Amino acid sequence: MNSIAMTNQKTLASQYTKLARELCPIYRFIGLETVSVDKNIYKCFTPLGENNKNHIGIMHAGPIWMTAEYLGGLVVMHNCNDEFQPVVGSLDIKFINPVRGGIYAELLFGDDKVRIMKKDLLLTGKHKFETTVILRNENEDKIAEARGTYLVRNFLNKS
Repeated sequence: MNSIAMTNQKTLASQYTKLARELCPIYRFIGLETVSVDKNIYKCFTPLGENNKNHIGIMHAGPIWMTAEYLGGLVVMHNCNDEFQPVVGSLDIKFINPVRGGIYAELLFGDDKVRIMKKDLLLTGKHKFETTVILRNENEDKIAEARGTYLVRNFLNKS
């Protein structure tokens, strides 16, 4: 990736972080940051901080779940106008290893899935999609895997 594309990617990621934190202040509280929306790879990071620790000093399950959950919303923010909003239908997470530092979550969501989502929203005003999110620590060790279902509609009656 050339330096201009990297700069644009960082700017875009920063804008999505800001928007997410405005829409859902809990993301600000846990320190969640958008890392990438490049080439169908959606990635975010949550640091281990005082707001995220549990009683034994590792990352609490809640912020791990929220980090995985965020990526489905990021897909919609990146590919749809604000007329449509995502909500989580379900998100099941399997915790594999404890977390003693920050975490990255990654979701692959291809162009074919984006096309189907946009077509459904245009034709019916609603869409349902599934995700598989892999969560890793800062050493790239897998710490959790989450499977989610998201519903996208005009929940706020925007037009």
